[in-house]
Amino acid sequence: MPHHFAKPPVTKPIQWLKHILPWKCGILTGIFSGFVLGFFLKAIEASTDEKVYTLLLNIDFVPWLPPTFPEYIEFALHLVVSIVIGAFYIWWVQRSGDPMFKGILIGALSSLLYIPLSQLSNRVPDLYDGKAILYWLAGHLLFGTAIGVCGQIWQHTKKGEFPFKHD
Repeated sequence: MPHHFAKPPVTKPIQWLKHILPWKCGILTGIFSGFVLGFFLKAIEASTDEKVYTLLLNIDFVPWLPPTFPEYIEFALHLVVSIVIGAFYIWWVQRSGDPMFKGILIGALSSLLYIPLSQLSNRVPDLYDGKAILYWLAGHLLFGTAIGVCGQIWQHTKKGEFPFKHD
């Protein structure tokens, strides 16, 4: 075969491939944990009439958006926020480890959004609605746990290990 038809030997992996896995993991982490939180709060609202799912999807306070959209669009906006959180989380864990702790911390910190969000609309639970606060907190701790599980799987899969240790 003439030398001008031969393919050059591959000596180095393509550098950008190293960066694809964390981004994919961040996006998938955000989507998965966003669905977990959304479905949990939707189930709570359906069974208790506490408007915690409405609070999650509420966009009343964004001045350049209409006050409501169809549920699927509001849920998609919620997933966009979850994807941003998932990407940040994977970036953070990649640099400093401890995926479960950091996931639960993100869940706990994100639950603090109850305070400003409950003040921005009259369609959502009141700032002092104890049941709604507990449901919101439980949902966000579940969200953080889902993020943490994804982070553990990603971290151990990257190392070629089994994600959860069995002693």
